[in-house]
Amino acid sequence: MKKIILISIGLILVILLTLVLLIKNNKTTIPTIPKPKNNNSINIVFTTDKEYSSYLKVALKSLILNKDKDSIYNIYILSIDLNKKTQEELKTFKQDDVEITTIPLKLSMLKGTIKNNVKYSYRVSNSDLFKFFIPEMFQNFDKILYLDSDILVLKDISEIYNYNLENKIIGVLPEKTNFKNEENSKYNCGVILFDIKKCRENNITKKLIQAKNNDKTKRYVTQLAYTKAVDIKNTKALPLGYNYLIKDEQTLDNKDKILIVHFAGFQKPWYNPDMEFAPLWRQYAHLINPDWKVEKRNISACLIYAYLSLDKSKKMSKNIRTFKKKYNRCRLIK
Repeated sequence: MKKIILISIGLILVILLTLVLLIKNNKTTIPTIPKPKNNNSINIVFTTDKEYSSYLKVALKSLILNKDKDSIYNIYILSIDLNKKTQEELKTFKQDDVEITTIPLKLSMLKGTIKNNVKYSYRVSNSDLFKFFIPEMFQNFDKILYLDSDILVLKDISEIYNYNLENKIIGVLPEKTNFKNEENSKYNCGVILFDIKKCRENNITKKLIQAKNNDKTKRYVTQLAYTKAVDIKNTKALPLGYNYLIKDEQTLDNKDKILIVHFAGFQKPWYNPDMEFAPLWRQYAHLINPDWKVEKRNISACLIYAYLSLDKSKKMSKNIRTFKKKYNRCRLIK
């Protein structure tokens, strides 16, 4: 009898130990991506979620259709909340000289690391947080070109990928530069050329996480963190045509120099058909979906955006005006 009891206890312990090991081994961690076999490929990374995946398809279509025949693209899509159908749809962009790799991720992977997820934003999502981990995920690579999903690619991007960073950590487009006070200098994070080795030597991922965790507003995802973690003196300024921002009135004498159009501001071409480059964006959108129509922003999302824009320290009358202005802007009401 005692022998049977001891055997039973032993079996229970073995089962419990096996379960513990299975749970430990199945714990989701941020993956390390193996280097592609082709050393001449242009390695591109996007982040997306179920809301932005349709706009990513337009970006991919423009990227691939305007590729030079001699260029080889390796495209990695870091995604959260994408169902299998959408992942398979993204893989259909694959062709002989374009490799598509979807990398499903979960926000739970960031638990205990990122304290402040984005509270609410009208044009970004928490999938953008994985941009922090590009230097670690792609540590086997020499360089990575990161691109936002709200872009339109007009030409082959090998020129951007091969741009000389001159020993700087990343290549970005400066938005606001104050050389007297570098803390006030800002740059856009919609197009980033990473020197992976330099990023890892400078512990950029760790610095980005610290900067995000110190962001008490919770309204920004990566832009503020990047400008805090990598100061302007450690960046190489990219030419304006590499990241042509529609959100600002920019001066570019020759529009033929534009390689990437970036709809970085509040208005987007899928909401506002009259903005610059929106007709061209729609042409690519119709290649994806012939029935595509101009969208309307969700009313509840606009109400939340307007509410979060209020300043409790100011008078109610001023906040009412602010609320109305922000709501109308969100709904594109003039």
